[in-house]
Amino acid sequence: MHLKSVTLKGFKSFPERTRLEFSPGVSVVVGPNGSGKSNITDAVLWALGEQSPLAVRGQSMQDVIFAGAHGVQARSEAHVEVVLDNADGTVDLPATELSISRRLDRSGEGEYRLNGARCRLADVMELLSDTGLGREMHSVVSQGRVEAIVTSKPRDRRMLIEEAAGLGKHRRRRRRAQAKLERTQENLDRALDVEREARTRLRPLKRQAEAAELHERLQRQLDEARWVLARDGARDARAALLVAEQGAQAAREQAAETERRLAGVAARRSDAERALGERGSR
Repeated sequence: MHLKSVTLKGFKSFPERTRLEFSPGVSVVVGPNGSGKSNITDAVLWALGEQSPLAVRGQSMQDVIFAGAHGVQARSEAHVEVVLDNADGTVDLPATELSISRRLDRSGEGEYRLNGARCRLADVMELLSDTGLGREMHSVVSQGRVEAIVTSKPRDRRMLIEEAAGLGKHRRRRRRAQAKLERTQENLDRALDVEREARTRLRPLKRQAEAAELHERLQRQLDEARWVLARDGARDARAALLVAEQGAQAAREQAAETERRLAGVAARRSDAERALGERGSR
């Protein structure tokens, strides 16, 4: 992997779009003092995610936007695109070139893009973590940086060496993992609070549910008892009806027998009256 090109527009001393192309090997940018040589390294560092204005020799991040010059108006935003050659597959992406661009306007609004697609700073840092590039990787050494390294404290030098050796990415990943674990723990604590609150609300609901089940069971038993009583009452009524029908049948038969007897008596009486009449006529 090597730096293939840098495109600047509105960045520091480059108000117009300027493209610098590089070949593999050593490239040297020469020019008089104040011509903007250091601004090129600042642009590369800035595009790769640098967040400290001091690292790009400014007081605020808006200082990287071209402030104007004699006969040239100030620009409203700064834009830098860095193109890296990825033909050797250093970055695990299906692309032979890796384009990283950064834009910033005077209101502080900005964006990052990877191969033209919007992304976050964290995405850029994660992508470059295995390449030795990016902020805090010390792949870009600015003016005065060597002296600062030599005169720095042992702890700071140790941090610098660890970053240059690629240990910083693992530290950052560990911090992200710890932050994720902390957020997960917070979510778990909130879930447990919600569960405890739900359990306190479930107790009266459980009692109400048990009361409803008891009422349903008693109502079912009452309905069953009523059905049994109704069944027994119907059976008794059918038996009484059968007895009454049998008694009515016997009464009808007895009435018929009585009528037959009355008819016989009436016939004998008629015969007796007729015989008496015949005797009286003689």
